[in-house]
Amino acid sequence: MKRADRDPVSVAASLVLEDRRLPVLITNISEDGCRITCEETLPIGSHVTIRVNLVNIAATIRWSLAGSAGLRFAK
Repeated sequence: MKRADRDPVSVAASLVLEDRRLPVLITNISEDGCRITCEETLPIGSHVTIRVNLVNIAATIRWSLAGSAGLRFAK
């Protein structure tokens, strides 16, 4: 399966993981997901909500390294 084209962005957002809200920065985005930077290493496979302004988007953490993670948007 071909990866969707990604567009570089710099958008402040928050990520809701269980009962915690973490500040994140979205650094690229596609129709399928996004890459974020975060101060924590996030648990792969976790279902999260990313909040940008007043919009909530459900996603799953697909990969995570110290300082960044990839999210796939729920369909």
